[in-house]
Amino acid sequence: MIQYFKNLLLSDTGKDTGIVLAGTLINVIIGGLFFILAPRILGPADYGLFATVVATGLMAAAIANFGIDTGILRFAKGNREQFNKILSLAFKSYIILGVSVALIGVLLSGFIANFLNQPSITTLLRLAFSGSILLLLTNFFIASLQAKREFLKASIVNILSNTIRLLILAIGAYFFTINLYFITALFFFVTIISVAVGKLWLPFEFKAIEKSQAIEFYKYNFWIASALVISSIPFDNYFLIRVVGPVQAGLYSAPFKLLTFAYQFGGNFTRVLASRFASFDSDKKARDFAFRAMPFPLIFILGLTILFFISQPLVTLVFGKEYIQATEILQILSIGFIFFFASTIPSSIILYYFGKPKISFVITLIRYVSFVVLLALLVPLYSAKGGAFAFSVSEFFAFLFMSGYVFIKFSKNGH
Repeated sequence: MIQYFKNLLLSDTGKDTGIVLAGTLINVIIGGLFFILAPRILGPADYGLFATVVATGLMAAAIANFGIDTGILRFAKGNREQFNKILSLAFKSYIILGVSVALIGVLLSGFIANFLNQPSITTLLRLAFSGSILLLLTNFFIASLQAKREFLKASIVNILSNTIRLLILAIGAYFFTINLYFITALFFFVTIISVAVGKLWLPFEFKAIEKSQAIEFYKYNFWIASALVISSIPFDNYFLIRVVGPVQAGLYSAPFKLLTFAYQFGGNFTRVLASRFASFDSDKKARDFAFRAMPFPLIFILGLTILFFISQPLVTLVFGKEYIQATEILQILSIGFIFFFASTIPSSIILYYFGKPKISFVITLIRYVSFVVLLALLVPLYSAKGGAFAFSVSEFFAFLFMSGYVFIKFSKNGH
C-alpha cells in the first residue's frame, strides 16, 4: 500500500496534482484570510450585500467566459502554431464577450438592485460588472498555462492578486475605516496584477484560425457555456437577500466562502485530469486512470468530513460570535461540497474522455432546476439553513446523475 501511494505521488499526475494542491492551499489560505477579515469588518448585513455583489460579478465573468477556458484545455495542444491559433481565438473572444457583458451589466445594475430590494447597491454592481473583465482575462492566462502543463506558474498568477488584495485590506483596515465601496473595488480591480503577470509568462503570437476549427471550438464550448450561465447565477444569494434580507445572506455566505477551497481545488484538479482523459483511446485506459486518480478526491472528502465535526469552534474562531448561527449552515454546506468533490472524476470523464458537453449541460440544468425549487420551498421556512439544504441536495443529485451516466456508458461499451 505504501509503495502504491509512493508510485502514485511520483507519477506525472501525482506531481501535477501536488503542485496544484500546494498552489491551491496557499491560495485558499491567502484568499481565505480576506474572506475572514471581510465579514468581521463589515458585519453580517453589509457582508451579505458584499457577497451578493461579488457573486453577481463572478456571474458576469462566467457568462462572458462562454466555456472558452475548457475549450483551451481541450484544443490547445499539438505544435506551437496550433497552440497560438487556439489562444488567439480564445483571447479575441474573451475581449469581445467581456466588454459586451460588462456594458450590459452596467446598464442593468439599477434594475438588478431594485429587484433585490436593495437600491443602494447599484453603484457596487456597476463596479462588479466593470471589474469582471479583469477576472475573465485572469482565467484566460491561468487556463492557457494549465494547458501547457505549467501548473506552478498558473497557481502563482492566481496567488498574486489574492496576496496584494489581502495586504491592501490589512493596511487599509489599520489606517482608516473600511467601507463597502472600498472593499468591493479592491476585490475586483486588484486582479489587474494577475493579468499583467499572466501576459508576461504567456507570450503568444496572434494567428488566424481556419473556419472549420473555429466552428468546432465554439460548438464544443456552446454546451459548456450554457451550463456556466446557469451555474453562475447566484440563486442562493438572490433568494436570501430578497426573501429574508442581507443578514441571513451574510450568515449563509460566510461559511460558503470558507468552503470554496473545494471549488478551487476541484476545478484545478479537473484541469490536471483534462489532458489525460482527452488523450485516451479506450475505455480501459480511462477506467484504469480514473481508479488511480480516485485517492486524491477521497483525501479531500475526508478533510470535509473532519470540518463537519469541528464547525462550531471553527465558526467562532474564524468569524466571531456574531456568526455563531452559521455553525449548522457550515455543517450542511460541507455535505454538499463532499458530493461536489466526489463528482470531479465522473465530470472529467464526461467532458474530456466522452467529449459530451451536452450531457454535462443537461445534468447541470437538472441540478439547478432542483436547486431553485428547493430554495423557493425552504428559504421562506428556514432562511439561511434552507439555502444550505437546497445546495447540498442539488449537489447530491448532480453526483448521482454524473456517476450513473458514466457507469451506464462504460457498461454499454463493455458489451
